[in-house]
Formats: sequence, structure tokens, C-alpha cells
Amino acid sequence: MQAEYLLEKEKICDLNNDQKEDIILVYKPKNVDKEIESLDTPVIVLLSQNNNYTKIKNGNILYSYIPGNSVLNNNLVTKNEFFTLEQTEGNGNNKKKTYITFKFDKSSRHIFLSKYGVETSVPGKKGMFTKTQIFSAKDFGQVRFEDFDSSSISSVIKIQ
Repeated sequence: MQAEYLLEKEKICDLNNDQKEDIILVYKPKNVDKEIESLDTPVIVLLSQNNNYTKIKNGNILYSYIPGNSVLNNNLVTKNEFFTLEQTEGNGNNKKKTYITFKFDKSSRHIFLSKYGVETSVPGKKGMFTKTQIFSAKDFGQVRFEDFDSSSISSVIKIQ
């Protein structure tokens, strides 16, 4: 990565189940333009193949800035052939968590979007009210990791 990014998260896993280490890296920009909503948080997957790595990159998954939000946190979770990028945004008691899960497909040897979830929490009359929506490939079709774009997913699925 160039000097304008800092490594935010790193996970070593075995996505393709070849008994060799795969690496997932999440970067964050050093300087963020706080005027406009920005998708500028590169995610890089290094898949082991023979004695090398295949690099797959996407900079359109996680937001680096969303106007009006005092909180913007990222997390990375891995399990077997799956990995989930989590982003929490909000201000005060209003919070939105987005869960974007990808899966390595053994037959095609590609990584595809597996699930997309949104959890919204807002104050209600009897405490916090939380609404969860989960979407799968039957809702958004087959989307490769490198083609996924957070800014356009809502036009494909119906987030309420």
C-alpha cells in the first residue's frame, strides 16, 4: 500500500482450505476529505496459490467518511471460507451496523458476496429499538468480491 494509507486490520486465515495461510488486510486513509461521503478504505485479500499469492483488491466496500456520523468503526471476522467486514456508523443513540460477508467458492476459485446485513438501532418509547435485515445471493445475485460496491447495493436490495 502507498504511504497515504495505514493498516487498520489484518487476519491470517485459510479461505481456500489449502492448508496455507491466506491474508486479509483492511486499510484506512491517513487523510479523509470530510466534505463528502467517501468509499476509500481498501480491502485486500491475498489468496495462497502454489508458492505465491493472488492479490484481490476492492476499495468500494467500507466507507472512510459519512457526513453527520461521530462513530465510524470497522471490524474483520473470519471463519473457514467466510470473512465478514463489519462497519458501525452513527451518532448519539442512533447506530447502524452493516455486515458484509464474503465466501470463497472452491469450484470457481473466486470470492463472492454471501450475505449482506443491516442492523439499525434507534431510541424508542420502551428503550432501544433494533431492526435487522439480512439479504443473501437470492436477493442480490452472484457478486464477486472485486465487483462489490457499497454505494450501489441498496439499489439491488430493499433496505428499509
